[in-house]
Amino acid sequence: MRPALTFLAYSLRIMTRYRSEFYGSFTTPLLLALPALLLGYWGEQLGYLEAFAEATGTARYAVYLLVGAVYWNYVEAVWSIAFSLRAAMRWGVLESLLVTRLSRLGMILAWSGRSLLGVTVHSILAIALVLPLGGWPGAAAVGAILLVLLCSVIGSYGMAFLLFGLTLRFKDAESLLSLVGNVAPLLGGVFFPVAFLPVFLRPLSYLFPFTYGVDAVRALWLGTPAMFPMGLQLGLLAMLAVAYVALGWWALVHFERRARHHGLEGF
Repeated sequence: MRPALTFLAYSLRIMTRYRSEFYGSFTTPLLLALPALLLGYWGEQLGYLEAFAEATGTARYAVYLLVGAVYWNYVEAVWSIAFSLRAAMRWGVLESLLVTRLSRLGMILAWSGRSLLGVTVHSILAIALVLPLGGWPGAAAVGAILLVLLCSVIGSYGMAFLLFGLTLRFKDAESLLSLVGNVAPLLGGVFFPVAFLPVFLRPLSYLFPFTYGVDAVRALWLGTPAMFPMGLQLGLLAMLAVAYVALGWWALVHFERRARHHGLEGF
């Protein structure tokens, strides 16, 4: 535990050393969402969201997107730690890290802990925008939302284990990381309902635990209809989270073992 805490402190110091990166980590998520938020706002004002309202049960696309963005930021903060591993490779410090007493799990927890702390700060800004537009969900709903976030973060750790192992094994894994980062929120219903996806893509979206998570958070917070009865949806989310952790940990151990024997390879 002590090596992991030391590495967490080191990672936080690196994050805060350069002010442009420090402030950028707080404002970038909101700036990236700004065009869609403006589109949603004016769509609401001009009455152009009838199809969206029919599919989701709400015409408040700006709030719908903000809630999804807050949820996804927590999920992405965990699995995207593979980018930190890739950066350590480029900087030439990975070998030094691997020979320390820090375990792979400790490394993952430290990097993800740094990211989750940063996400919490800029999520406060996003939630401050949601409250006047979408209201407070209530104490019971907040407890259920926190449970959904917990299950989702656990599932995201499973994805992090998998991507961490792939990054250790393959030198071109960064392309896969970018692909996951671009495709996962689209398939998972972060920007629009899964019902808007082409029919052949919907089964793929149901393989992501985040599809159930973001839909559950919106249902609990905004009162929109959930894909399934809430008990069933939470059960599916929890089952997928456990399955991702088991598969991801196996993949991490497998790919690291192969990397030690064969080194880095390209796809």
